[in-house]
Order: sequence, then C-alpha cells, then structure tokens
Amino acid sequence: MNLRLLGSGSDHGACPAVYATDTGVLVVQGDATDRTGTVLVPHQLLDWLEPGMRLRVEASGTCGSVLVAGEPVTDPELLAQLTLECHETAVVVR
Repeated sequence: MNLRLLGSGSDHGACPAVYATDTGVLVVQGDATDRTGTVLVPHQLLDWLEPGMRLRVEASGTCGSVLVAGEPVTDPELLAQLTLECHETAVVVR
C-alpha cells in the first residue's frame, strides 16, 4: 500500500497527517489515545481531504481536536512509510 500525503502539520509529513492510499483508504497519523484504534488530531486535518473524501470523526473534549477511529496500522511496509514519535500512532480508515 503506497501513501500519498494529503496534508501535514509539518513540512516533512509528521504528525498530524492524513494520507490517501493506492487502495482507496485513508491513513491518519496523530496523537495516541487510551482507546485502541483512535488518534487525536486538530480539526484542520479535515481541510486536507480532497473533494469527495469523507472521514468520520468524533467530537473531543480537547479544544479544536477531533477523534478519528480506524484500524491500527500494523503492516511493516506501511509503518516504514511513516515517521511516528513515541506518543503518536496511525489508523487506517476505510
């Protein structure tokens, strides 16, 4: 699965970030939470989606942030394409 960066909070594709894949799913990188399969990202991440793309989010108690749920990224090939800090994780959103 190849990643194409749609938008990032940094110049080098680090957290937070949203990627499109060649298989039609999204990968969202953000701060890890205490709920497996979720990441916390700023609401501006939604602005990086292309027309027609949808991303279901949950409201969050953290001002300006949203919770995105998906499948935890565990594939070594996919993980190798991400730069994750120790407090970050990524989820695949179908």
